Amino acid sequence: IVGEGRNGLTADQILDKYIQAIGGAQQLAKLTSFTAKGTYTGYETDSEEVPVEIFFKAPNLRTTIVHTRLGDNTYTYDGRQAWVAAISEPLPLLALSGGELAGARVDAALSIPARIKQEFANWRAGFPSVSVDGHTLQVIEGATGSDSGVKLYFDKDSGLLVRQVRFTNTAVGMIPTHIEYSDYRTISGVKIPFHWVTTWTHNQSTTQLTEVQPNSAIDAA
Repeated sequence: IVGEGRNGLTADQILDKYIQAIGGAQQLAKLTSFTAKGTYTGYETDSEEVPVEIFFKAPNLRTTIVHTRLGDNTYTYDGRQAWVAAISEPLPLLALSGGELAGARVDAALSIPARIKQEFANWRAGFPSVSVDGHTLQVIEGATGSDSGVKLYFDKDSGLLVRQVRFTNTAVGMIPTHIEYSDYRTISGVKIPFHWVTTWTHNQSTTQLTEVQPNSAIDAA
């Protein structure tokens, strides 16, 4: 982990503050899985609020199922590879690659970020802070193995993660993905965002969790 921020903090120190803010390393180590239920709204649901389920098991196994009226959209990452099975895709099962695969890896790593320091290489600070709604955000960047890394934005006061920004290189250029996190609630001693808004090019989706069950038994299938 390299690089010192303009406020004098290193990426290492900012990540340490984040881990402490969400409950500390010991509590994170005790949370090894969770299942979640809530609602999802996006372009593929015609802006209709539909049920969503999330299954996560450490290390970095994550599945999200959006139950649309026309069928389920399923997004899965197994720690190395990722797939999408969705009614809007041209194939019944679509393997992700490049920036999309890197993005799935980031989302899985942030689900229970016990190993966030080690998960990505060359964390660095040194970016200008950002002011959002009266809050100062500290910015760090880590390498994900794709064409661009991921930038994480942390509230300077609380230490919580409030934004993720990454880019996917496509035939028409770099496509940004912004994810805004909020509504942190404590589950089994660990603070988890219950609300996030994902924005990319001309589309946006909103996920609101209503229920999270910690340390659930999740079948590998």
